[in-house]
Amino acid sequence: MATQFTYSSLIKPSRTKFFTGAQVGLRKNKFRDYWLDKPIHLYRMWFLFVRLVVDCEVNKIRFGAKKEHSVKLNKRFYKDWDVHNYLDARFDDWFTDKIHLFGEQEVSIVKEGELSSEYLYLKFNKNQRKEDILRQARLLLKDSKFKSSSKFPIQKQHKYFYLHQQYNAFIMRQNGGKNADISDWLKTNYSKYNKRVSVEDAALRKLYRASEQVVLDVSKGDF
Repeated sequence: MATQFTYSSLIKPSRTKFFTGAQVGLRKNKFRDYWLDKPIHLYRMWFLFVRLVVDCEVNKIRFGAKKEHSVKLNKRFYKDWDVHNYLDARFDDWFTDKIHLFGEQEVSIVKEGELSSEYLYLKFNKNQRKEDILRQARLLLKDSKFKSSSKFPIQKQHKYFYLHQQYNAFIMRQNGGKNADISDWLKTNYSKYNKRVSVEDAALRKLYRASEQVVLDVSKGDF
């Protein structure tokens, strides 16, 4: 298949806990001195889809059943990402530079605090039992719904295994791949991790439509 994409290419799944089902219940990941609200693999996919949007825009790639869709990246929303300076970069390099946009700072000890609407400073006796300290801290914290303090929180409940397939299916489809070839590729690369792989024609059509919607949403900053 000839490729229409300059920066985006197929990504094969690797044997990680995120493909074997061990991700259930996982909500926090630490990266550098920051905590992430979602597994880092989802931030990786967001970055890849943003680069895919740029590819579609630069190469004037239209998609959809009747080629009715085209996308442009919402440059105002993604301004701080500096994505155009990282089009050939590895995700890890970009994320290292931009982690402050996605993570929440790690808890730290301060010598003195100041009034703030974002931070609550607590004083406790270090000789107390940790369980008692935590119990008292919970009583002081407001019982409100969690809201990420990061500038770019992930809003949707993505299923990583399916999202990974969507990304690859979109690229293969736009490169002129036939259902049989795409089905074989997906089965070869995903079935060893999970039996729920889109291989039948009806399932592939659903996968294509879902992948196109992700590209449309991501272009606007919705992920």
